[in-house]
This record gives sequence, structure tokens and C-alpha cells, in this order.
Amino acid sequence: MKRAGSVFCVLLVLAFACTAPAIAQQKSKVVVSVLKGPSGLSSAWMMSELLKTSPDEFGFITVASADMVVAKLLNGEIDAGVLPVNIAAKLFNAGAPIRALAVVGNGMVKFLTTDPDLASLADVKGKTIYIAGQKATPDFLFQYLCAAYGLNAGSDYTPVYNLAYPEIAAGLAAGKIRYAVLPEPFASQAILKNASIRAAVDLKHEWQLRTNQEDYPMSLFVARKELVESNPEKARILLDSYRASLRKAKEDPSGTGKLAESLDLGVSAQVAASAIPLSNFVFIEAPAARHSIETLLSVFLQFEPASVGGKLPDSAFYAIIR
Repeated sequence: MKRAGSVFCVLLVLAFACTAPAIAQQKSKVVVSVLKGPSGLSSAWMMSELLKTSPDEFGFITVASADMVVAKLLNGEIDAGVLPVNIAAKLFNAGAPIRALAVVGNGMVKFLTTDPDLASLADVKGKTIYIAGQKATPDFLFQYLCAAYGLNAGSDYTPVYNLAYPEIAAGLAAGKIRYAVLPEPFASQAILKNASIRAAVDLKHEWQLRTNQEDYPMSLFVARKELVESNPEKARILLDSYRASLRKAKEDPSGTGKLAESLDLGVSAQVAASAIPLSNFVFIEAPAARHSIETLLSVFLQFEPASVGGKLPDSAFYAIIR
């Protein structure tokens, strides 16, 4: 997610280069990217079913990271994919031709510790906290919630951002890290390996107290403007197929795990089956999710306006697909 922001300016140039219209003209089908790893598991059945039933109309490619989704969206190589909410907002605010279709993943960030005495966010004062994703949702969420207790990053606690999700989980499990902010399924994987690790503070409950929102969105299914405006019937097929895919994944984690492994989504069947119940997959079409999206983006604006393009996206960001 951080890399996606760092290459943003370069990729934006690609968005308006002449290659995008050329690629769009050459394509005979709607192409959707699927992220490898836990994030892509909810779309496994969509990928499988549409490739069987409509191979001439829909195609899929797997990608390793959000920055690849950004690049391929902007140059017209793909028509839809999943991005972090703030990255999608930043692209839109900069004039990129994308629209939000649906929230497909809600809050799943945990604050973990092996400290038996920590009982509140007020207790993080003076602590070193390993945080997954600098300037991403885990970072600004934690800063926002700590600020409610009068604690500021850098002066009241020390954030460390130099480790990837699996490394933080491994460090917790090995007892080398005592405090961490980590999303699922990595949080539960660490807990399974070390019984002394616990989620001492419920960040979702803290968010509810501060915002009156039930949850916060993390993953957003987006599409190029051309698909939404010129091919709304195919956009609707994608939305309905994604919704059904997500529901089936939650109902049958084991079967979804086997399918994901066969589709080479970067997760073994066993790991996928255990990750799905922890991943907080949801499907909320963008107009219905606008308030929760804006609440989260307001937190980004509070700490770093540039991270979302300096403002909340206007109503055009939220695609209405009939």
C-alpha cells in the first residue's frame, strides 16, 4: 500500500498517455485483476465462474500488490480491481478515470501484545509499537484512536514501520516484538503460535465509540469510468458475481481454499480455509458505504491530507449501477 502511494505521480502520467485508449480499443473483454494472498480469496468463485460461463466477455489476471493494480488500471490494461480506500480516493481526486463499486473488506486491524499489564490504549505511552503499513489504514487508525487518549506518535510512543506483515507476526510469535498493530489473518496466525499474545484493546470498539460507525472499510472494488458509463450491464454482472463469490467463500472456506490454490492465488488451501473466517469480507455497494468511507478518509485528512488527494471525493466517485 505504501509503494502504491510512492509511485502515484509516475503512474498518473500513464493514465493520460495515449497508450490507454489504444489498449481499451484492442480489448474484446472486461479484464479484472485479483490480488494474490488473503485479499483475493473472496473473488475466487467469481473468477472461476465467469471464466467458465463468459470467457469471451470477462478475463482475469492475478497481481502481487496494490501498486500493480494502480498501474494496470491507469494504463487501461485492466477494467476493475481492488485497492485500499485511500489510494482509490487519491487517484480519483487527481483526475484518474476510476469509480468506486463496492466495499469488499471491512476493518480487521488488531493491536496485539504479550504485555499482561496493558489494558487500554492509554497504556501505550512510552512503548515501541510495530505497525503494519506506514501511512496506510493501520497506521492512521491507530494514531487517531491513540490521539483520543492524548497520545501522539513519535512523542508519546514510538512507531516502527520497517517490517512486513509476516515479519511482524513472526516477531510477535518469537517474543522479539512486544507490541504490534497488525491486520488479519496475520494477527491470528501470530496468536496461534504464541499463547501469550492477546488483542488487549478492541480497536473496532474504540472506532465505534469515536465515530458512531459500526466498522471502517479497508478494501474497495473499483472500475474504470469507461466500464461504468459505457458498459453498465457488465459492471452489474461483476458486482452480482462478486457478491455471490464472497458469500460462497464465507459459507465454504474449505472449498474456497482448494479453488484458490488451483487458481494460483498465492495461498495454500489450508491457509486460505483458516484465513477466510478472519478476514471480515463484506459486500456493500459504494453509494451505501459512502458515509463509512468518508469517515475513514476524514482520519487520513486529519493526519496527512495528501494521502487522499487533499479532500473527500465528490459524489461522482460512488458509482450507481442499475
